[in-house]
Amino acid sequence: MCHCCKSFPESTVHAIWECVAAQDVWAGSSINLQKCSTNQCDIIQQFEFLFDRLSDADFELFLVQSWLIWNQRNRVVHGGQMMDPRGLNKRALDYLDEYKKSQVQLAAIPVMAPARISWKPPPTSTYKLNFDAAIFPDLNCSRFGAIIRNEEGEVMAGMSVKGPLSLNSAEAEALACRRAV
Repeated sequence: MCHCCKSFPESTVHAIWECVAAQDVWAGSSINLQKCSTNQCDIIQQFEFLFDRLSDADFELFLVQSWLIWNQRNRVVHGGQMMDPRGLNKRALDYLDEYKKSQVQLAAIPVMAPARISWKPPPTSTYKLNFDAAIFPDLNCSRFGAIIRNEEGEVMAGMSVKGPLSLNSAEAEALACRRAV
């Protein structure tokens, strides 16, 4: 049973769309949804129906509002107070605006990727040793790894060990080389 309506069976569609409390939110929404009856039996159909009919911006706002309605429902079910629907609509707009602003700030500048270097096998009857190092200042150590492969790329030996904290990557690589040999 819905805690707000006490007459409808609990379902996701009811909680987000049909419930009196949800309808109050949709009635105050800047998206013209209150007159949009979908009669869908599950929430995925509901979202698909609206996805096909709303602009991208309106659908994004609809999703944020749905999330806030769901959280409001959970708050009330667990003994909390019902929030004013206008407050939920304002909060949805604020959340979406904050998200969009953060995406602009997080936009990465494209960097030209270095040419991809791929492993090449050694000549016949020889082995190839590859090694690397990583520095972990927060753990006060470095780590070294090495692998030996034959001409067919099969692993003949490998290691991974903890080493002392290195001052820089050149020192760490030198220590890794010494340890690998």
